[in-house]
Amino acid sequence: MTKKALIIDDEPFVREDLRQLLFNHPEIEIIGEAGSIEEAGRLVKQVQPDVVFLDVQLRGGSGFDLVPEIPPACPIIFFTAYDQYAVRAFEVNALDYLLKPVTADRLAASLLKLDPTEMYREADASPATIYKTDDQIFIQTAEEQRFIPLKDILTVTAVGGNYTELVQRAGPPLIVRRTLKQWEERLPSQLFFRIHRSVIINLDQIRDLKTEKNGSGTLHIFKIDQPFEVSRRILPRLKELIFRNSK
Repeated sequence: MTKKALIIDDEPFVREDLRQLLFNHPEIEIIGEAGSIEEAGRLVKQVQPDVVFLDVQLRGGSGFDLVPEIPPACPIIFFTAYDQYAVRAFEVNALDYLLKPVTADRLAASLLKLDPTEMYREADASPATIYKTDDQIFIQTAEEQRFIPLKDILTVTAVGGNYTELVQRAGPPLIVRRTLKQWEERLPSQLFFRIHRSVIINLDQIRDLKTEKNGSGTLHIFKIDQPFEVSRRILPRLKELIFRNSK
């Protein structure tokens, strides 16, 4: 089903970039654009969009000033160059929060959320996006939506079905609907390594590694008391990666 979209940003070239990205999504029909709060307010009332792409900083005010003018049933996807507004965006029930420059893969992931039945479907038409070590990644749980730095993830553990648990440097563990295999395909190999069929670890957070008499290994991760077992098959590769990262 085609969804009518508005693009609201005060920079014409930014609107053009987003329009070009959306060209590859025939399910989205762009029915209008605006660059100021006043113009956007009039347009929202006139065309009754199904989704609004909204910048935070606009001529005449903030994108948040426009939120009360947008019908509650109309999803808002914020896109901005500033990540400090993410928490507030989700406080006003934004569907998503994209950082400029918006990439094709990140936009595609955001558009999946427009249809709840497709929300967790992985796009088969394109290869998985591989994160960079300095990325902040968008996490959605049953309780919240927010960005976390990739480097702050200590471990990723399968917890059954399509769910995994992320343990962070600070804060409680997060349960995310994504399989371990999907994480493995996206996490940068120079930082993360799968030591077990159900566990991925952050290589930079290894506190110590002990080789057992039978040739297997036991390691500890900073801030986690529980030790992790490493098989004899995996241990040589793990030592190689630790040595490489220590250079």
